[in-house]
Amino acid sequence: MLQINLPIMNKIICLFLFALPFINFSQEQLTFKSGGRVYNSNLEKLTSNEVRTLLQPNPEALQLFNAGRSKKTVGNILLYGGISTVVIKHISMLNKYSGTSYNKNIETNNVMYFVGGALVIIAIPIKIGFSKKIKKSLELINNDFKNPKTGLTIDSTNFISNSDGFGISITF
Repeated sequence: MLQINLPIMNKIICLFLFALPFINFSQEQLTFKSGGRVYNSNLEKLTSNEVRTLLQPNPEALQLFNAGRSKKTVGNILLYGGISTVVIKHISMLNKYSGTSYNKNIETNNVMYFVGGALVIIAIPIKIGFSKKIKKSLELINNDFKNPKTGLTIDSTNFISNSDGFGISITF
């Protein structure tokens, strides 16, 4: 027959139950790199959807991350739209007046240059602000990973008996 030393077994089980929350929650750490890229603790690049899945438990962090990604998208549209407006206007001006000799009386319309320049200038503060929001959201979720709100949850407890004896069943 197998003899079990109950005081030692109780100490081992208690030690395991106390260590379980630390094992589960201390592994993950998210880091932010330039350009809006997010990496996990293994330095693997995460997609936006994967980051959103990790941020689901913290609504404030998820909202900040979504706001930062939206700002990045709007900033990119304005920046590249302004640059392409200036380039297209310049190419059209070169094509329009390439065959003519220089004449001071030729009227040019420079409105599109100003529109493109304004779009680029507007895009700069928007592009600067998106990284702050994403960094703040990752900081919030990393704090949640370090300090979990719940350690060990017990779903159910049952008393069990059969012909060999009785016991307690705990479901985590």
